[in-house]
Amino acid sequence: MIKQAPLVMIPGPTPVAESIRQAIAIQTYGHTYGGFVAIYKECLAGLKQIFQADHIIVIGGAGTLAMEMGLINTVPAGEDILVVSHGVFGDRFALIANALGIKADVLSCPAGQAVPLAVIEEKLQLKKYKAITVTHVDTSTGTMAQVKEIGRLASRYNTLYIVDGVCASAAVPETMNDFGIDVVVTTCQKAFGTPPGLAMVAFSNRALACRDELGSVRAYYSDWKNWLPIMENPALYFSTPPVNLIAALREAVRIVLAEGLEERYQRHNRIAASMRAGLSAIGLELATSRDDLAPTLSVVKYPEGVEDTAFRAKMEQYDVFVAGGIGELKGKGFRIGHMGNICINEIVITLSAVERALSSNGFAVSPGAAVGAAWETWQSY
Repeated sequence: MIKQAPLVMIPGPTPVAESIRQAIAIQTYGHTYGGFVAIYKECLAGLKQIFQADHIIVIGGAGTLAMEMGLINTVPAGEDILVVSHGVFGDRFALIANALGIKADVLSCPAGQAVPLAVIEEKLQLKKYKAITVTHVDTSTGTMAQVKEIGRLASRYNTLYIVDGVCASAAVPETMNDFGIDVVVTTCQKAFGTPPGLAMVAFSNRALACRDELGSVRAYYSDWKNWLPIMENPALYFSTPPVNLIAALREAVRIVLAEGLEERYQRHNRIAASMRAGLSAIGLELATSRDDLAPTLSVVKYPEGVEDTAFRAKMEQYDVFVAGGIGELKGKGFRIGHMGNICINEIVITLSAVERALSSNGFAVSPGAAVGAAWETWQSY
């Protein structure tokens, strides 16, 4: 049997569009070569537009590096921060804070739910925090935070506001000026749709003033001060950037802006609605509260009798990769990413594989029910 290239429908890395693959395949330029400098500048300018950011840093690394950069450049050791956690990656902020000598109070909730705004405000009333951190969309639970509303609370209590946008950026609005966000930490392999390998930090003048107040930080590669001159003039040298990845990100940013931000956000809502209509049509339930659903992924509970490893092995056999549950949901469900540069085609292929994998694992499915429901929703959205 002829095997097709597998469709990767995990919550990142996401499918890479052909023009982005072509961009990464360009000749590897010298990092101070004028042609690459122009690519880097265009990439940074586009990201500033997407985030409404005063400053942007894009360097080799991953989302966790971006999170660390967001904290170490704004919060001194010994200070208190409030971590609003909706899952594994919210908790990671606390782990990073502890490693940096920052004291973290963590507000958490049951998997699949969001921490209520009233609970956050109560905590802010009781104690003065240097910063509040929020994971916009937690990849472990599919929970989306009320980022704009939390921004209002951060402003009311004069607290620096740091948002982890890893599973939201370029799919869900994160307009820093409108939402009162001081720092967005994110990466490239999810809704931007490039191969992994870049850490991205967008930040405000207020956040930069916090860095200035620190004087020095216990970091070198992660120090904003070492990177800002390069972001202003990429012809300068501090550390060699991943040239081909930045070329790919420039193309991804071009795609985002060409589609239009509002149009892109609406497409992600349409994708999510269609995917979930298909899942519901075959009796599958989500692990995330309806009020807290993110448009970028779905965390799906296994029906009784379906075992995690066996199900995902069948999905792989049918050339579609989905992710297992992590944290509290490990072994209890699977995660489908539906973000980036995809549309109804990828939804149909994925749902068809889900139908087949469930049937192979003894769960009764009416063939085509999920695909049909998804298509109807896509058409009527």
